[in-house]
Amino acid sequence: YKTTGQWRSYPRDVRLAADGEPVRILGAFMGNGIDQCDIWSPTIAKITAVIERWQRGNATVEGCRHVIQMMLGGMSQFLTNVQRMPDAVCKRLDKMLRAYLWNDRIIPPVNKEYVYASVETGGL
Repeated sequence: YKTTGQWRSYPRDVRLAADGEPVRILGAFMGNGIDQCDIWSPTIAKITAVIERWQRGNATVEGCRHVIQMMLGGMSQFLTNVQRMPDAVCKRLDKMLRAYLWNDRIIPPVNKEYVYASVETGGL
C-alpha cells in the first residue's frame, strides 16, 4: 500500500497510521504502541503556562485553590476521563500543584492530607 497507494478494495491514497502513531478519535488518542505520557505533553504544557501566568500575581491560599480547581482540574478533566492519566503524569501535576500552592517552598506549612481533605473537615 505504501508504494502503490492501493490495496484490495481500500480507497486510493487513504492515510494509514503506523504503529506508535496516535490517532485522535472523539477526543481520545488511539493506536498500537502509543506512549500515554506523550499524549499528555500538550495538556501539561498548557497547564504549566497557565500556572506560570497565575504565579505572577499575589493570590491568597483560597485564590490558589480556585486557580488549581479551575485551571489544573478543568484542563485535565476530559482527557483523564477518555484517556486515563498515567502515574507519571499524576505525580508531575501533583508536584506542580504543590509548588504553586506553597510558592515553591520545599517544606509546605500544611500536611498534604489536610490540604486534600474536604472543606467541611478543615481542608482546602
